[in-house]
Amino acid sequence: MKFSMSEYKQKSKYTMSVIYLLQKDTRCNTNGMEVDETKVRVPLLFWIPILFCGVLLFFADVLEHQFTIRFTKSLFTTSGSFEDRSLAGFTISNPGCKIPYMDPFDENIAQFIKPPSKPMCNNGKPPLFASNLTSIFLLETSLPKYNVSDENELKCCYKPFWRREPENGESDNKVVVDSECHAFQKNTDITEEFIIVNCTYDNTTIYIDTFSFVPLKNTTGIGTGDKKLNVLLIGLDAVSRLNLHRQMLKTVNYLQEQEAVELLGYNKVGDNTFPNLMPVLTGLFEEELKSSCWPSLTDHFDNCSFVWKLFKERGYLTVYGEDASWMGLFNYQRKGFRKQTTDYAYNYFNRFSEELIGNSHVMNVFQCEGGRLIYKDLLDYISKFVATMNEKSLPYFGFFWGASLSHDNLNMPNIGDQDYYIFFKKLLDEKLLDNTALIFMSDHGIRWGDIRQTFQGRMEERLPFVYLLLPKSFRQKHFVAYENLKVNTRRLTTPFDLHETLLDLANTDLLDEENLTYTNQSRRGISFFRRIDKNRTCEDAAITSHWCTCQQSEQINITYTVTEAARSVVSNINYMLRGYAQCAELALDEVINARIMRPQMTGDYKIFDYMLTLRTSPNQAVFEATVRTTEKNNSFEIIGSISRLNLYGKQSLCITDFHLKLYCYCKKLLP
Repeated sequence: MKFSMSEYKQKSKYTMSVIYLLQKDTRCNTNGMEVDETKVRVPLLFWIPILFCGVLLFFADVLEHQFTIRFTKSLFTTSGSFEDRSLAGFTISNPGCKIPYMDPFDENIAQFIKPPSKPMCNNGKPPLFASNLTSIFLLETSLPKYNVSDENELKCCYKPFWRREPENGESDNKVVVDSECHAFQKNTDITEEFIIVNCTYDNTTIYIDTFSFVPLKNTTGIGTGDKKLNVLLIGLDAVSRLNLHRQMLKTVNYLQEQEAVELLGYNKVGDNTFPNLMPVLTGLFEEELKSSCWPSLTDHFDNCSFVWKLFKERGYLTVYGEDASWMGLFNYQRKGFRKQTTDYAYNYFNRFSEELIGNSHVMNVFQCEGGRLIYKDLLDYISKFVATMNEKSLPYFGFFWGASLSHDNLNMPNIGDQDYYIFFKKLLDEKLLDNTALIFMSDHGIRWGDIRQTFQGRMEERLPFVYLLLPKSFRQKHFVAYENLKVNTRRLTTPFDLHETLLDLANTDLLDEENLTYTNQSRRGISFFRRIDKNRTCEDAAITSHWCTCQQSEQINITYTVTEAARSVVSNINYMLRGYAQCAELALDEVINARIMRPQMTGDYKIFDYMLTLRTSPNQAVFEATVRTTEKNNSFEIIGSISRLNLYGKQSLCITDFHLKLYCYCKKLLP
């Protein structure tokens, strides 16, 4: 959004009109009739505040536009002027891939950007206790909220709880709570990992809370004082690169000031979180995972080679944690692990805590546990973990994923901006990341809502954000690798590349200059520290046509061919639902939008890819699909996944398959 000269003149004209009306001093009475100035004359002092307000409104509008321009200018981290950064209309402009520049405040997008409502945790009742690295302590300012007039009559105790290993076929969501409740007064040291606090007053329970800690464990074989490079990966679910800049400006600006490197061409490779994070954590597609180590939904993930296992083998302590973990990476319609996969695991705490004291539930997530915001509790745990590891000089690999803040709402990340800024700033100010590679990232942009039915919303959904903040010592020692990373900010990159980057960080000896002279560009995954060829295409990077943002396209009319292509999508959905008699057969209701990609030549004929947005009945579901046809025949082929753009809610409660829930409309819902 730019502040043009025509807008300026228009606003000036408006202000002068206000002044002219004030000078004319002609007003309306209660019947709407003009009142002659010879009959009614108001003192000049009456008009001064009105004139002042009019001028203020004008300048406020000007400043709003100027702020928006500054907001937009913060979008890019590479050198050069703001005008140069768009590369004549492109964010990425290489022979193999051109990704168009998109204004984050485009008029088609601005209508969806609204101030979010901050959650009211526990109906406004604050926590009664807080914690630090090793203890919990009473917040005396909270006592009146619990009607406690005599704190000596407050009786509190805590019980430890811990993960229970699931048996064959069980889901990985079991905990055991200690039978003994340990009494304490006001504050107490804690040696356990997870605890429940219970307080009574006048023989009535007035407070239940949970707290997590990071006691030392599994340190055998971990060399203290080891100068291995720590790796800390922090994820924020469903936030596109542009939406991060729109919603979390303070965090973005701070990371830029600290010289974090942003990957401008990071393109997702699958639909939702799971198929985009499995390539990061294993280097495999979901289908490859099933054929190698996870045969079915009833199996646990223990046999899969997650990257944290490599770090563990190399002498690191490991940690994995999610919030909103009921729908977590390994838990939603899946069985999780038999053996705990990392040394520390916050997600078991989160699951139990949300079930016990979760509140302010909106759409898919609890936003609060007790009186605390859940996303802030995750950040606090990360801070505790990092501080503990640094205090003991223990090398670590950490993978954390936050969904409670951002999973369901385009605008909610704005609420977390200040907290993420404080979180990163505190870690850096206290020099807790001096020997740590920090990766801040997302999996995809928002996948549903009105914004997804715009072209830009579709593109943003495929372009999540990735930042790398590396210690100065790393940048100096591995200068060539770091320079390659900066070059690769303008290359097409994927989750497979991030996986290769993690492998390099697990063994930084591989980043010596002599090892970086040759990079096998035929591999689907190339480390960010190895220069990626500018001729790289989506096909080279294992990105299907449906998810590729490099393809240039144009909107087209709804022709007979387009309609038949849309019917083929609905037929494909019905085919996937065969065998599920409880699901209704779908029919094409409307083709909402159609775009055609630039034709590709294969042999002696052209291939045409249509990107379609369509609605089905009876479920009024909105789907998006890429359909391929050729000038050689009239057949249609679905390329990649069929995406669901609006929420399915309770429409598919009659089935459990997490893939097919997107499509099923239970027959019992039919009128």
